[in-house]
Amino acid sequence: MDPMTRLLSLTLAAAVGAAPLSAQGDGEPPPLNDRERAAHVLNRLAYGPRPGDIERVMEIGVEAWIEEQLTPSEDLGVRLEAKLERFETLGLTVAECSKFVLEGAPMGEDPESRRERRLMRRKPVDELMEAVPLRAALSERQLDEVMADFWRNHFNVSFTKGQAIWTQLPHYEASVVQAHLWGRFPDMLVASATHPAMLHYLDNHLSRKPPTEQQLKQIERRERQRTGSEQRGEEAAAIAAQRGLNENYARELLELHTLGVDNYYEQDDVIAVAEILTGWTFTQGRNASYEYVFRPNLHAEGDRKVLGKRLREDEEGGNAQGMELLEMLGEHKGTADFVAMKMVRYLVADEPPQDLVEEVAKTYRKTDGDIPSMVRTIIDSEEFWSRDHVGTKFKTPYEYLVSALRAVDADIQSLDRLEGYLRDMGQPVYHCDDPTGYYDTAYAWLDPGVMALRWQFATDLAAGKIRGVRIPDTLYDRIPSHVPPELWQHHLTRMILPGGAGERTRAALATVTSEYLAMHRNPDLYELGPRLVGLLLGSPEFQKQ
Repeated sequence: MDPMTRLLSLTLAAAVGAAPLSAQGDGEPPPLNDRERAAHVLNRLAYGPRPGDIERVMEIGVEAWIEEQLTPSEDLGVRLEAKLERFETLGLTVAECSKFVLEGAPMGEDPESRRERRLMRRKPVDELMEAVPLRAALSERQLDEVMADFWRNHFNVSFTKGQAIWTQLPHYEASVVQAHLWGRFPDMLVASATHPAMLHYLDNHLSRKPPTEQQLKQIERRERQRTGSEQRGEEAAAIAAQRGLNENYARELLELHTLGVDNYYEQDDVIAVAEILTGWTFTQGRNASYEYVFRPNLHAEGDRKVLGKRLREDEEGGNAQGMELLEMLGEHKGTADFVAMKMVRYLVADEPPQDLVEEVAKTYRKTDGDIPSMVRTIIDSEEFWSRDHVGTKFKTPYEYLVSALRAVDADIQSLDRLEGYLRDMGQPVYHCDDPTGYYDTAYAWLDPGVMALRWQFATDLAAGKIRGVRIPDTLYDRIPSHVPPELWQHHLTRMILPGGAGERTRAALATVTSEYLAMHRNPDLYELGPRLVGLLLGSPEFQKQ
């Protein structure tokens, strides 16, 4: 292990999980000063500051910056909009994306045609996986991107479901996540419930009323007559029975999207919800629209009782009954409590303060689930600005990589190589098999193996080893030419670690600096700088927000 990696590993091993700022001294801690407030909002409501961002936020005022971020706008910034233009599938409907992939894939069976066909089929996957972190790194609408990541995990869907879902997810990102960021939670709930990607991911498009006993007997009899085998007849009936009601989406709708695990509902409610949502599917086929459709012939007719309330069959044969169910869940106290808890945990602390959770849930109920109002309640709270919660959230791999790109103001031509790092760290975009989505608390990511991968990314980024991404000279040019080499580390630390470096990180920086200066008569900032930047991006202080 080289000295840099050894020092870095010792620093991280000792400092990950350090006490919150308010616990690092005696007495009542003072409130955050202006610089600390600016750094805090850029770490919690953005993916970390770029060089100069803290000064810019201080200049216009933290409150003005927050208000700017909370005001809906389509202005993503010139840098980002220019880079998004090359993506061909992001603005397409599911039908358009399917047609684009089908018509663009060569039909030959020679090796080159097969390779091009595989690339074309993967194009929606590759473009979305690159576009999501690109937006997070470059967008001026940082709070939009922070909250988009929250909702992607709340209403999780995944490319891992199979190729059929690949052409569905770009439109899901646009029409469910991005389109409802600053709307009402109940509207986002309906948008997710009726999108082909969710219907496919949790198998609801296959859910139908179970066959009756008479139908099963007919199936068994026909197969026995056709094959002459009693066993084959029984097997056919058993398979037919399994192709009926599917509870996957019903369970996750209650458990993950609205009420929370084992809150208010029982197994009978799950079954009733599944029955209500039978026939909720989407059109498929070569010329299909790939949009939500209700199929009455697949629906389990009849009134259903859910959470103690009777939901009656409707004239449409079940579509309105399902919409009434979603409306009821969107208005439920349990949904307000669960969504509030998750939002506070995401923006404030892994152990969400209960008083604030209750306040946010109250806002949910007063405003019919208005998302901006809930976010404002959190930001306006004492808990959000408390030193007990500053610098205590541990970055997920996705947050870490994006914040590193922003910290060095990376010159980004392509982020296609980022997928490999995220995959190795366990958080590739839209690839979480588990319906829970990726976890946003420290315990899920404090793994020595994953930490080693973070250190590798830090050194690769600093050394310019990631294709399509480089640290511009302007980062180092911010250090005045008269500053002696012994002090370069302090200027870089101030740029990358606004909250300052701990004792071990400072010691590691000093060691690398002294070893370098001992071997070079004419120190070169552009040679030593990357080594120091690698240490800073891998430091325990940079792992937190």
